[in-house]
Amino acid sequence: MVRSSFLAMAGAFLAAGLGGALVDDAAADDRGARLRARALTTVEGVPATLASWDGEVLVVNFWATWCAPCRSELAKLDDWNEAWLPRGARVVAVSLDRDRERARRFAADEDLGLTILHDGPDGLARELDLPAVPTTYVLDRGGVVVLEVQGSDERELDRLRRTVEQLLARRVERAGL
Repeated sequence: MVRSSFLAMAGAFLAAGLGGALVDDAAADDRGARLRARALTTVEGVPATLASWDGEVLVVNFWATWCAPCRSELAKLDDWNEAWLPRGARVVAVSLDRDRERARRFAADEDLGLTILHDGPDGLARELDLPAVPTTYVLDRGGVVVLEVQGSDERELDRLRRTVEQLLARRVERAGL
């Protein structure tokens, strides 16, 4: 009895320490479906959805030009995107700025190669009830959210990178390479 209570308590503390990064299966499926289905636009004004990249590992980063941690994080995500694209993963940054043009100018000024979409502050971010900016989701090839990272803590970003690398490695293993 004491041992099972201790194990239950230890499990609760462990889960609490993960900062809400793990999502139950039903919530992950629902969140992934909503992310993929939402009509967004590129910063150039062209309609787009995340479903355009079904079958790829997706890193979906919600950011804004007024958010200093977001801006610094985008440079790292851009580097990772360049390395991951040939392997089947892509970073998509969704701007929460009210003004799409401001996000477009920022991306051009910073010479970002990753895909920048625009949704504004009252769209998908509000629907998903994002707790912080930046918030980043990793979706597996099936479109299921496997990781949520809030903020731009270096340890969490490293965890994000490792998660994507593991998802990419699974494809190589299945291909028998």
